Amino acid sequence: MEHLTSRQKQALETEMKIVKTALTLIKDQGYENTSIREICSAAGISTGAFYHHFQSKEDMIDIAFSTYDKYLVDVLETCSESDPFKMLRFVLLNQTEFLVREGGNLAAELYRALLSSSTKYAIKKERLYYRTVWHYVDRCLREKRLNTSFSPDYLAEFLIRIIRGDIIDWCLHDYSYDLMEYARKDLDIVFNGLSHH
Repeated sequence: MEHLTSRQKQALETEMKIVKTALTLIKDQGYENTSIREICSAAGISTGAFYHHFQSKEDMIDIAFSTYDKYLVDVLETCSESDPFKMLRFVLLNQTEFLVREGGNLAAELYRALLSSSTKYAIKKERLYYRTVWHYVDRCLREKRLNTSFSPDYLAEFLIRIIRGDIIDWCLHDYSYDLMEYARKDLDIVFNGLSHH
C-alpha cells in the first residue's frame, strides 16, 4: 500500500474540516435544512472547493466514512505486527479510536445521516476497512486461531456489527462512558467465545 502524499493528507484534512462543519450545522438544523452554501460559508471555503471534494451532501456523508479508510492506509503501512489475531483486534479498535478522537457528535451525526443515504458507503464490502477485517479474519481461520465453522464473510460482518453497535450505544448514552474500554471488553468476550469451541 502507498503512503499518503502531503497533498493527499492536506485534502483529507480539508475534507474532514468540511465534514465537521457540515455535521455541526446538521446537528443544529437537520440534514435537509442545511445547504451546501451554508456549509461553505461556515467552513470558510468556496462552493467550488466543496465540489472539488464532494459531488453532493450525500456524497459528503459517504466520504466522511471513507476518511477513516484513507487514514487506515497510513496505519497499516506503519504497523509491523504480523500476528493476524492481534491485527484483527487492532484494526477493529483503531477504527473505534478514530471516531472517539474525532468526537462523539461527529459519530452520531454520521450515523444519523447515513440512514438517509442511498449509497451507504459505510457498509460496502469494497471498503478498505471491511477488506482489512476480512483479510485478518480469513488468516485467523486458516491458521486455526479462531475455532468456528463460520465463513470469513460472516465473521468479518459480525465483528464490524459488534463495533458499530458499541459506537451507536455510546452515542445513545451521550458519550458518557469510555467507549474504548467497552469495545475492548466486548471484543474479548467475542474472541474468547470463538477461540474455545
